[in-house]
Amino acid sequence: MEDTATFLTIKQAAQQVNKSEQTIRRLVKQHAKTSHIQVEQTPKGNTYLISQTFLAQQYPSQAEPLPAVIAQAQVPEVAELQRQLAERDQTIQQLQNRLLEQNDVLNALTSQVNSQRIGRIEELLLSQNEQLGELQKRLPEPAKVLQLPSAPEPEKKSLWQRLFGS
Repeated sequence: MEDTATFLTIKQAAQQVNKSEQTIRRLVKQHAKTSHIQVEQTPKGNTYLISQTFLAQQYPSQAEPLPAVIAQAQVPEVAELQRQLAERDQTIQQLQNRLLEQNDVLNALTSQVNSQRIGRIEELLLSQNEQLGELQKRLPEPAKVLQLPSAPEPEKKSLWQRLFGS
């Protein structure tokens, strides 16, 4: 068995490996019957403790402490990376500006093309209207077309003539 000094509470374990307490509780539940988990009786109920070495095995990258200070040899690298990052940001900004300019040009060209199309359509409509006018002038008057030689209308007979003849 391991020494109790190497066991952590669920809250301490969660903070150490930067995981939620619920995640650590699930791990404890999976391994509750092993020597990696200890149960302590308290007045409020059971408290579960998890082995620090077991925790480091389950979450190896999180268990290692991060360096607090950047080494002096890394300072030039950091400065170079920051310079490259600033250059990249500047390039991105320039590309965004060019994209906006190209969008403006595209919008202007689209507007110009649409205006030309509308003008052409209006010209075609005027031309067609002129042609229709010319064709209507060539057509004979409707009254002349409808005049047909007709038979004389019979005289209307009165009621007495219809009833008694004559």
